[in-house]
Amino acid sequence: MAEPETTGRGLAHEVVSAALERAAAAGHLNAFITLDAEGALAEAARRDAQGGGAAPWCLVVKDNIHVAGLPNTAGTPALTGFVPDADAPVVAALRSAGAVVLGKANMHELSMGATSCNHTFGAVGNAADPALFAGGSSGGTAAAVAAGVVEAGLGTDTGGSVTIPAALNGIYGLRPSSGRYSSAGVTPLSATRDTPGLMARTLGRLTALDTLVTGEAAHPGGPGRPLRLGLPRHVFTEDLEGPVRTAWEAAVDRLTAAGAQWVAVDTEQLVEYDARIGFPLVFGEFAAALGRYLDEHRTGLTPAEVLDAAGDPTIGEILKATALPTGPGYPGPAALQRALAERRALQAAYAGLFTANGLDAILSPSVPVCARPLHRYEDFLPLNGRDVPTFHTLIRNTSPAATAGLPSLTLPLPVTASAPVGLQLTGPRMADRELLAVAARVDALVHPEGTDQG
Repeated sequence: MAEPETTGRGLAHEVVSAALERAAAAGHLNAFITLDAEGALAEAARRDAQGGGAAPWCLVVKDNIHVAGLPNTAGTPALTGFVPDADAPVVAALRSAGAVVLGKANMHELSMGATSCNHTFGAVGNAADPALFAGGSSGGTAAAVAAGVVEAGLGTDTGGSVTIPAALNGIYGLRPSSGRYSSAGVTPLSATRDTPGLMARTLGRLTALDTLVTGEAAHPGGPGRPLRLGLPRHVFTEDLEGPVRTAWEAAVDRLTAAGAQWVAVDTEQLVEYDARIGFPLVFGEFAAALGRYLDEHRTGLTPAEVLDAAGDPTIGEILKATALPTGPGYPGPAALQRALAERRALQAAYAGLFTANGLDAILSPSVPVCARPLHRYEDFLPLNGRDVPTFHTLIRNTSPAATAGLPSLTLPLPVTASAPVGLQLTGPRMADRELLAVAARVDALVHPEGTDQG
């Protein structure tokens, strides 16, 4: 696509050119699968020629969310030639509000991992330290936003795939309530658990993006009655890596000193529900959801063909064994229905905690560990004197709320170590705007030096 002729280079050209320069400077992070310099400059030229309209800004989109005219690989070899002809609704909403898509972000293959160590397109480096993994599966989006390449980014979240990399890179991330954002034009993993999500370097920007996607007005915030916060008794605040525990305890102390009211809540049943139903939902829904998607978009592929060509053979073999109806570990329709029924019980348990205790949010560390070196800890990592599974450890605090479809938000805590630490806030289902307002109060209290909320 040739750049349209224009009589001058205006604001949009300046914005996009500067972002492309930053992308080149951050190339060592491997945050992009497709960096669309030509297309972004052409879009900038069109905007400058038209004049007026929303001020331009740059957006990066995870490579499993459709952008018209750009490949949508989902991080897997079989889909490298698939080019959608229409934007996903969540992309269209942001483009209409002034976003120029700079490119498609690297990710963990098929969203089936939490490090973004992609065997086909390479591993994503952490913006805080490129020798560390970025988290995942939306690691490329998090790295590009945290490195300042773009103002904001889109990811997808099934069990923490937005909030985990946002936390590990030291930025803000929102997993909205399931169903609140359209999942059309997104390569699926689990129809029940999947949702697009947002990342930004400031909470103000994150809140504004949510408004652009949903059209919902801001919830009245500001000082009022004391915050009433849930303090988990089980799992979420246990077995933390040293720097995470230090940052978490400092945040609790600051919120307490500012008058926040803590309510100890029993979260053991939440974790138990999630352990029983989280993976049966994914494995029970994957093949049907992906099959419909491949057919709808006329890719000419079947789920089995996609998995046979997987760049990471472990991902391919796990999904063929557990998520295809022909696989020996496939849970089957009855198990899926049981999981869906237990999910409703999990949702009721969460709702009971919020209602019975009058909670504004439940707080915990977003991830129990900091980011670790690339290519060394993809399967297991050391934690408090023993080796633990990397994937299950990274999703431990994010997965229960994701399975229940609740909104979760991560905000960066003041730096206490070389790697970032995130604070997770979870709110009642469909109370996303209220959660963003609570997060603004919490963010101001844990950062007494002040934060840029623009």
